[in-house]
Order: sequence, then C-alpha cells, then structure tokens
Amino acid sequence: MRFTLEEIRGVTQAEVLRVLGTSFEGVAIDSRKCQKEQLFVALRGKRVDGHAFIGDALKRGASGVLVERWEGDAETTVFVVPSTEEALLALGKHASSRLRGVRIGITGTVGKTTCKHLFAHCLGQRFSVALTPQSFNTVVGVSSSFANFDEHVAFVVVEAGISEKGEMEVLSGLIRPEVAVFTAFGEGHLEGLGSVLEVVEEKLKLLGEKTQRVYLNVDRGIPEERRVRDRVPQAEVFSFGASQRARLRLVSFELDVSHLLSRFTVAWEGTSLSFEAPILAPEVAVVSLPAIHFALEMGVPFEELRESLRTFRELPGRGGFFRWGNGVVIDDTYNANPPSMQKAVHLLSRFAQEGYSTYLVLGDMLELGDFAEEAHREILERIQASPIRQVLLFGPHFVGIAQKEFAREVERGRFVVLASFEEGRAFLESLAIAQEQWVVLLKGSRGMELEAMMPEEWRSAPGD
Repeated sequence: MRFTLEEIRGVTQAEVLRVLGTSFEGVAIDSRKCQKEQLFVALRGKRVDGHAFIGDALKRGASGVLVERWEGDAETTVFVVPSTEEALLALGKHASSRLRGVRIGITGTVGKTTCKHLFAHCLGQRFSVALTPQSFNTVVGVSSSFANFDEHVAFVVVEAGISEKGEMEVLSGLIRPEVAVFTAFGEGHLEGLGSVLEVVEEKLKLLGEKTQRVYLNVDRGIPEERRVRDRVPQAEVFSFGASQRARLRLVSFELDVSHLLSRFTVAWEGTSLSFEAPILAPEVAVVSLPAIHFALEMGVPFEELRESLRTFRELPGRGGFFRWGNGVVIDDTYNANPPSMQKAVHLLSRFAQEGYSTYLVLGDMLELGDFAEEAHREILERIQASPIRQVLLFGPHFVGIAQKEFAREVERGRFVVLASFEEGRAFLESLAIAQEQWVVLLKGSRGMELEAMMPEEWRSAPGD
C-alpha cells in the first residue's frame, strides 16, 4: 500500500523535520527486512530500540523514518511523533479503512495460525488473498501488515492474538472483521488474562458491528452460542466441531500413518464431503471446517477445493513434518499450552499404536500463572499413561515436577531430564541413524526456543 507524505503526516500528526522522499510503499518494523521505498518505523521494544537500526534501514533502501527522536544527519524524510507505536496503530487503522476486501478475523487459544493458512489456501485457488505473515497477530503486527497489503485484494485474513486484557478491543477496532472465527478455547495466557472464562470473554471482543458471519468451535461447550448471538444479533452463527451439536461437523477422521496423510469427512445440512490431506491430527481437520465451508459459500468449486487441500502443508514450528532417514520429525516448537500439549500426546500415541518408536521432546508451557504446576503435572500424567516410548524434558516446570513426582519414570529412563540444548540435540542426532521406524515430536512455548535443539540439517529440511 502506497502512502504520500501528507497522508502520513495527517494520520500520525507527525512533525516533519526534513523531506527527501514524498511517497512510501508500506512500512518496515524490522530493519533487516526493510525494502526500497518503505517507511521504517523505529519501535522501542523490551529488548531493543529500533532507533539504533535507522542506519541499517536506510542502507537497505528505506525512503523515510518514523521516530520519537532524531539526532542523525542522514538525507531522508523524517517524521517525529511522541510514540511510534501509537503512530503505527493510527497508520494501521488508516490502511484498514482503505482495504476493500472481506475481512476474516481469527482468534482462539489454539489453531489460529493453521486456520489462517487454511482460509488463505482454500480461497487463494480462485481469489486474491492477503494474510498476516508468520504470527503477526498483535496490534503492532496487524498494523504493519495492513500497511503492506494490496488494498485491492478480495479477502484479508487476519490472526488476532492477545496476552493481556484490553488488547482485543484495540485489535477489533483495527481489524473490523466481517467474518469472525473462534478456533478453540482453553488454558492459554492465563497469567495475563486470568481464568479460561476470562480468556473467552476477552476473545469474544473480536466481534463488532461489521461482523456478519461467525464460526464458533463448540467442542468444549464454551462459550455458549447464545453469548455470541447476543453480542452480534445481526450475524449468522455457524457452530463447528466434532461434537453432535455442531452445525458443521467432522464426521470421521482416519490417519494413514504410513503415508502421512488423513482422510476425513465433513457434513452439514444434508451435505457430506470427503477430503484427503497431509495433516496428522483431527484437530486440524476441525479447524479446516470454517475454511472449507466459507470457500464453498464464496463459489470455489468442490473438486477444485478438494484438490487444493491435497497440497496443504502445515508450517514449520506449527505441526509441520518431514521424513528423515527411517523416521518422521514433527516440528511443533512455536508455542504450547495445555490443549495443544494434549493434542501432541494423543497424536504421538497414535503412532506408537502403529508400532513406531515414539519420542516426545517437551519444553515448558509459559504464561500459565498459578495454573502452571498443575498444568505440567497433568501433561506428565497423560504421558505416563500413554504408549509413548520416551520423553525428553526441558525447562524448570517439567524437570522439577518429573524429578519430584515421577522419579521412577526418570530412574528407568522413560522420562529424560535435559540440562541443555546440546544434550537434546545429541539424542536427536542419534535417531538419524536408528534402524527402526521412529517418530519424534518437539513442542514447547515460544520462550523455550526448542527449535534450537533440532540438528541444523533438520531446520532446513523441506516439509513432506
């Protein structure tokens, strides 16, 4: 999206100290990814200050900078504001007002990013689609994404993530979703949000006056559909899930372990459709329901949609998988909370039941507040009762509870306590030469950086 100098000045109420470029092609918040003609926004973060990287952004072709202070002498256009974060939000809202496509907002405790990519994949076969990259799901991430979108795309798919109360109201005002999707609710970010019910209450604030269609996962029974209908009486609500009460329902799911794909059937209102896709977990099939239904409603032919799902791939760090030697690596390292951990244990147990040697590498679940100890204990109890062969534990919560309450499993070597990334990496490298069929699944919260435990060659391996 292109902005004029006067447009940026008016939207951000900036003082313009000098003028060189008068037109800007989107924004950059990371100097390393800055492209020619972009406006570099110098944000002050917890760890780094973007003002220290202004020179790098200019070397990479930035046509101007949005700053809180200016002490340089570089020849570039300079906008000065009291808060670059507030200015970026204002610019994001302005960009949002220029977007012409249907806005699809997606939130929930688990499955947001996968659902986002499923929507983009299903719609992208026939329409132009813009989606927020990676996990750009915060106010800063969504604002910068909007400023870089093509304003003429047919659909805008946005992930909305929060960790504190009040954030969703800001995101809702920024996104203004016409379609809202709630993937699932559970124990996530409890440290900043409180109880699960408070998580639900905050995430429901995504709904707004422009919302005309809602997809709501009802497998856990929260929130009640009535709560959603009361908030947006103008919207049509489509419940979805694997439960009988869902309007859009996952009827069957069969995992073909040997071919690393699944066959599943979905149904609604007299319609029954079968698909085959390279996904491993029924939870992914569940979050595909809104994307499948919406794409068909928008006119994507069924045969075209069915063929497109055959080529869908889960992302590295988000459940993406690949073959390595005699084994399979499932990379789910990007994030973790109790519901997604339970899903991981269930998935790996399925491979164990098919005769694979199964290994689970777990990092702590963060931001659970007072619920942290109970949550980690419950996961270890599930693993203890599962057929999973061996578990490698990393982080003070898992390690501490394992040593204290699961000492017998530690002694017999089924629960392995890791003191460093190097210990875990050495174990994983030994799997590469194993003769038996094996599966390893890695999962932990973002702050655990569990991907650093993976051998270097795994990190560059293509998805299956």
